[in-house]
Amino acid sequence: MGLYLEKIEENEKKIKKLKTTIETSKAKLKKLVDENAHLSYLEIKAEYNCEGRELLEVLAREREQSARLKAGSLAGSDNDVTADTAEDNKSDTDNSDDEFGQQMSFTDKRNPYED
Repeated sequence: MGLYLEKIEENEKKIKKLKTTIETSKAKLKKLVDENAHLSYLEIKAEYNCEGRELLEVLAREREQSARLKAGSLAGSDNDVTADTAEDNKSDTDNSDDEFGQQMSFTDKRNPYED
């Protein structure tokens, strides 16, 4: 019985150590994520050469322009010259006897599987 209790205590120490490591790793992760967010902000700020409220307004205008362009391109697709016509949609696998004649057969029977 004592053998199992010793192993349980050993595992509990390992668990405690791993939990501490996890908490430390989570803190490091949060710090790196926050740093990347700040660096991204600095990059955008430098690219647009503005900051604060002005930067928010510039980004909002760009988002609106992008939405208008997308909406315009979707509306323009109705008049697309590459749109399928009814003739284009006709199946290439239409094997009607009227259009192509009867299929070649190596037997005298119309259905080679009939007795």
